[in-house]
Amino acid sequence: MAEKSDVNSFLKELQSLSTENRRENIMTMENQLERLLSQQFRNPYDVLLLTSEASEEEIRKQYRSISILVHPDKCKDPRAADAFHVAEQAYKTLMDPEKKKIYQRIMREARERTEYERKKENKKRERLGQPPLPEETFESQFRDMCTKLFDEIEERKQHYIRLEENQRRREKEELENKRLQEKVKQMTEEEWEQTREQRVENWRKFASKKSVIGTKNSNMQIRAPQTKMEERPASAPKVDAAGKPMGINEDYKKQWK
Repeated sequence: MAEKSDVNSFLKELQSLSTENRRENIMTMENQLERLLSQQFRNPYDVLLLTSEASEEEIRKQYRSISILVHPDKCKDPRAADAFHVAEQAYKTLMDPEKKKIYQRIMREARERTEYERKKENKKRERLGQPPLPEETFESQFRDMCTKLFDEIEERKQHYIRLEENQRRREKEELENKRLQEKVKQMTEEEWEQTREQRVENWRKFASKKSVIGTKNSNMQIRAPQTKMEERPASAPKVDAAGKPMGINEDYKKQWK
């Protein structure tokens, strides 16, 4: 048991040294400029290379370490201003208690989901007689789950932004249509008022012409045209086949009862 404990202590110490070496390698001006500007961060903890359990003092200390490397006054690289802005925004977000709680809640949910997925996978592996998932893979799965959750939140956020933009655009179009209708109505009323005198004058001219309808002595009422009887040509026969005058045949009366 003592040997096993010594081995575990050695592995933890080795892992700690490896982590410290990686941190020293990444905490350089060039690496920070490249890291901060080569991707779009959803999580301010990722910007400052911190976990959700980091205290305010740790957040301040890490921000100072990064800002010293990329501050425009100390770094002459033209990318320094943009990189510093990314770090500064992350720091301000984590210094806001309400925003910090939101990000911590999301990361806590990501951890719980990761643990649930790993537990389910390990049960499946146990049934198949396979070894469980290595513990060292937990952090990478956890980071992937964090990225997934933040991407889903950003997608929903953009969806609601698009809905609001469409709503504002519809309201603007309705307002423009209403203004256009009011303008057309106003122009129509103005045109109607401008032509009033002309309409009155036309009516007076029409009413003064007594001979417009009917004869000279008419009472201005419309008369039906005179009826004109149809006349047969002189060459038309005068009697029908029964010897009766054309147009006067009453044989149909014989069928009456």
